[in-house]
Amino acid sequence: MLCWGSWANLQKLSGKWRYELFYWDFSVGLALAATVAAFTLGSFNSSELTFQDNLLIASYHRISYALEAGALFNLGYVLLVAALSVAPMAVVFPIAVGVGMAVGVGWMLFPPQGSALLLAGGAVLVLIAVMIGAFLYSTYAQEQNAVKKPLTPDPRSPAAAAAKPPMPAKGVALSVFSGVVMGMVPPITDLARTGEDGLGAYAAALLFALAALGSTFLYAPFYITFAVHGAPVQLRNYFKGGRKLHMYGVLGGAVWGIGLIAMFASGGTFAAVQAGPAPTLGFALGAAVLAALWGLFAWKEFRGGSQRVRILLTAMLVLWIVGAGMVTMAPGLAK
Repeated sequence: MLCWGSWANLQKLSGKWRYELFYWDFSVGLALAATVAAFTLGSFNSSELTFQDNLLIASYHRISYALEAGALFNLGYVLLVAALSVAPMAVVFPIAVGVGMAVGVGWMLFPPQGSALLLAGGAVLVLIAVMIGAFLYSTYAQEQNAVKKPLTPDPRSPAAAAAKPPMPAKGVALSVFSGVVMGMVPPITDLARTGEDGLGAYAAALLFALAALGSTFLYAPFYITFAVHGAPVQLRNYFKGGRKLHMYGVLGGAVWGIGLIAMFASGGTFAAVQAGPAPTLGFALGAAVLAALWGLFAWKEFRGGSQRVRILLTAMLVLWIVGAGMVTMAPGLAK
């Protein structure tokens, strides 16, 4: 929970470093964390199979599922990081994880993996919270634009596109699409890890991370060419970034990777939307709440908001936490 709810602070700390460039380092950091864990924690325990042994006995189907899950996850996280570049953490994480959880609940209901009433009711509350979050962000953006009234730049200037504030709908849409994609990842990950020929924690994490890194080369031409905000970034600018800027991305990916490895090693699943033991699911869902709290209190993303904004923000968080709590408890109440 701590890792998944905190890595985005490093993207915030990178300042004006474009997310298109940040994400290259993020995927490298994820792969490095999984590789180091595989060759250390996954190899040193002589009483258990090493990750190399696990790869030898795992079926090709299980391996392919892990690779597919990593590539699909990477698409979802590219969208998430893009959303964070134009929208607040306190909105992006609840929307993305909330939508992903709702997608996951759909898998959990057929057949029901716990109390169907709690699963469905929790998903409805979270989706209501997601809609409130979208309205909240739009309301706050309108208030801030009315107060600031920035000077209109010359439309012929290259800086005109970058000077114009991003539309709230863009950040919300990216968060929703991210959640839909990530909600489809846990069932595929489960297929990679189940059965006698399934993958262990460190082998699964390594294949997952390497697929994420490899698919970055596939997705990069699209998100570099079609910029979310401002002019398209030039890839050569990546090599102009200082060591500190690159370190933010690598550390961000490594922190997220540590969370992935810890979740795999603890016997749970890696995503907030997957069925599993109630504590594991609760920790994963808690990551979104932690990220929202970072945005609210550390980065003060809704500073200067009106009383209406504060009411909407409180309603979003309360409904989200209650709904997520219902989904968390549902697996333990199966009849």
